[in-house]
Amino acid sequence: MSIKKTESTSLQRSDLKQFTNARVALRTSGVSLCTEELLAFKLAHARAVDAVWTEWDRTKISNELKASGIESLLIESEAGSRMRYVKNPQSGCRINEPSKKIIESLKNENAISIILADGLSPIASQEQGSKLIPYLVEELRALAMKIHPIFICSNGRVAIGDSIGEITKSKIAIVIIGERPGLTTPQSLGMYITLNPTAASTNANRNCISNIHEEGLSIEQASNECKQLIEKMLKQNISGYQLHAK
Repeated sequence: MSIKKTESTSLQRSDLKQFTNARVALRTSGVSLCTEELLAFKLAHARAVDAVWTEWDRTKISNELKASGIESLLIESEAGSRMRYVKNPQSGCRINEPSKKIIESLKNENAISIILADGLSPIASQEQGSKLIPYLVEELRALAMKIHPIFICSNGRVAIGDSIGEITKSKIAIVIIGERPGLTTPQSLGMYITLNPTAASTNANRNCISNIHEEGLSIEQASNECKQLIEKMLKQNISGYQLHAK
């Protein structure tokens, strides 16, 4: 009886491989992982490390967006360097003074601010940002709200949207950011949406759409879900964890 149960469990775990890239049903050699599985793990780890430290090409992204008819502005957080950004997370939550001057003229209380930040995976933002944003902008046009030029922010974290939203008086802030790379993919994006963002906003005030990449949530699905979330926020005049409670 116990042997049959073990065989059944093993088969079920192996079957999972056709549905996920997660590390399940890893092959072993004796009591250890086989060499191929160990090397695959080390390669995935190296790619994740590279994703954090790779510099992105903001000008290229801006040009790609312009080719789609979308204007953008290049801004930076207070971090100043990648090393400080990683060691001092709070430095990536606020924009620096030169960037403030760039966006201060864009105040509009019925506008949407979209921020593309490198986050912890500049590779993800580089590869997918200019692909996702045109779909997102097209979806958001149905809301009949002004959309500011896209803010392409270096060394930005999720809370950078609060800093930008407060300065621009935006109704909605959307931060598209490279998610912390895992061992499955270093190219996953997240979207964080906040209604009436201010410096006092917290994670409890925003909603997240995550796992946006080729083998996860598609950019088309993510864009549509974002629009639906914003419609709900505007109707209930709230965002964050309470949005789903009503």
